[in-house]
Amino acid sequence: MYFLKYLYYNTQIVLKAIFCLKKTESIGVQFIHLVEAKYNGKLDREAIKKAAKFQSIQQHLINDNFAGLYGRTTNEYEQASNRMYFIMSGLYDDIVDQKLLTAAALDSLFEYPEKANQQNVQERLLATLHLKLLSRVNDIEKYKEVLNNIHQAQKDSIKQFDKNISLEEILSITKRKGGYSLLMCRHYLNLNSSKRMDDCWYNLGVVIQMTNDLFDIYKDMQDGIYTFANTAINYESVFTLFENQVNLFKQSIQNLDYVKAKKDKLLIQLSIIPAFGYVALDNLKQIQNGNTDLPDLHLLDRKELIIDMEKPRNIFKLLKYSYLIAGN
Repeated sequence: MYFLKYLYYNTQIVLKAIFCLKKTESIGVQFIHLVEAKYNGKLDREAIKKAAKFQSIQQHLINDNFAGLYGRTTNEYEQASNRMYFIMSGLYDDIVDQKLLTAAALDSLFEYPEKANQQNVQERLLATLHLKLLSRVNDIEKYKEVLNNIHQAQKDSIKQFDKNISLEEILSITKRKGGYSLLMCRHYLNLNSSKRMDDCWYNLGVVIQMTNDLFDIYKDMQDGIYTFANTAINYESVFTLFENQVNLFKQSIQNLDYVKAKKDKLLIQLSIIPAFGYVALDNLKQIQNGNTDLPDLHLLDRKELIIDMEKPRNIFKLLKYSYLIAGN
């Protein structure tokens, strides 16, 4: 019975990926160009592609599945909010990475967006989108609380450039960055909210951030960023940290106030997300090659640390782990 349910729901996911992701990505690009024209600004071309890609993935693989608890998909208004979030997120990252504003100026921008420097295109766009999204959320106080938490986590992430950072500090930053980033997106959907629902979004966000760190081991080392994945002594310690978070996420779905059939369906639909993390973990296990500890990852070639998800064997692993995650 489980096999048939898994096959049915995941076939829908695969069909969405084939027929909808690229179309929604294209719509996202068009939307961003409209925002540029409306607010007289220009965004980096790569940033546009990235924002369009990730808003499409989030809409179909996350937002639509949570909306499915209410027997629907996301509507155009919710989808537009989702696009604005990814533009705002990209602008924020650019401003932080390029050090265009001081930490104090960024604090002020989020507290008083109406006072943004209108001569700075990126700052103006960031403030404009921030104000627009504030007007679209149902619970502005909770939304601001989440926004402050993610802003603080981003500021704390500067510590990840320090080689002496502890694992506890890395995990705290990782969890808050991932958890609160995704929880922000929950506020853009017109769905019933609760502590249990927030916990579910938060825990899924942590899984996503940890998965990103597992896939970005090579890139993060090149950038001098210390993560739970690239500072690990051995594969087993990384596996345990990731497995524990996946179990928290799965439990948070079971804690939702919905009938079991709906929760089982949601877990099957979302299981593909942590499955990516297990594929990356398999690569680490292969690198350790039966030894007690991992080798110095800095000494490995790029090709040994990069996971090519177009390879048939990795696609097979992805589906295998997705099936196991939702079935256990």
